[in-house]
Amino acid sequence: MTIGAFIVTYSRPKMLQTSIGELLAQTRPPDEILVVDNGQTEETARVVAGFSNPMIRYERTGSNLGSAGGFEYGTRRILELGHDFIVFGDDDNPPRARNVYEKLIKLLERSEPSVAAVGAVGARWNESKGELVRFRDQALDGVLEVDFIGSGHDFIIRRQAVEEVGPPDGSLFFGYPDLQYCLRIRKAGFKMLVDGELMRHYRKRSKRDNLEIRKSVIPRGPQSSVWRNYYTTRNYIYMMRKNFDRPDLARREVFKASVRTLGAWMRGVRYGATFTRHQLKGVIDGYRGIRGMTVQPMPK
Repeated sequence: MTIGAFIVTYSRPKMLQTSIGELLAQTRPPDEILVVDNGQTEETARVVAGFSNPMIRYERTGSNLGSAGGFEYGTRRILELGHDFIVFGDDDNPPRARNVYEKLIKLLERSEPSVAAVGAVGARWNESKGELVRFRDQALDGVLEVDFIGSGHDFIIRRQAVEEVGPPDGSLFFGYPDLQYCLRIRKAGFKMLVDGELMRHYRKRSKRDNLEIRKSVIPRGPQSSVWRNYYTTRNYIYMMRKNFDRPDLARREVFKASVRTLGAWMRGVRYGATFTRHQLKGVIDGYRGIRGMTVQPMPK
């Protein structure tokens, strides 16, 4: 059984260098690492070359495919390279312990074939509300069945499941490609598991244990990150209507987008106007089925 991992990167060579180093330091490292470069800078290629490691493969996509396009590209290439397990990754989310892959691969190998994927962090899906449900800290024990594993949380999937479900939908560009993919996996009848001990460890590392989630009508983040809200609104509406036959959840998202828009004006006229424009476009494009890169991302 062989493991092929891919890392999607976009003009962040220092983060990429750290991530590759963490993958190589795993107690069970991947048999091959594919760097999927969405950028155009030569520094990324130099970082990969600096490792002088034949197990690292570098491929430039030629344009910014977004995280979704990068996931689709990486998944297809790892399949073509013949590996049994596919590890999803991006440049700013390396494993947070040295034995992560070893534990997760053992979990996947001893699981029944109906288990398509495993990961370090996951959540359940509330069908009626169309929202992810966080596990309480007290529940993080043993093996947990989940409906969602984030692509940045050491998502590992069997090649047989990908061959049946297909790769992630690269046309989404950015915003919920991992959620759409996990719901597709569950819709196909597969299960997904996470290691409760690993999830507890990840929460402590990121200081998200003992966390009380409070919802606010006032959007967070700088004005430069408003473009992200466009893609999450657009893609949520699109996938609920087209992939999962849930027009009710699409309408629910329109209502939530309206509430967020009203809250955005409390941060000032300039922020409110920018947020409103992006949310309105996200709703319209979601119903029209528009995909791809339609709003230019801004750097963090």
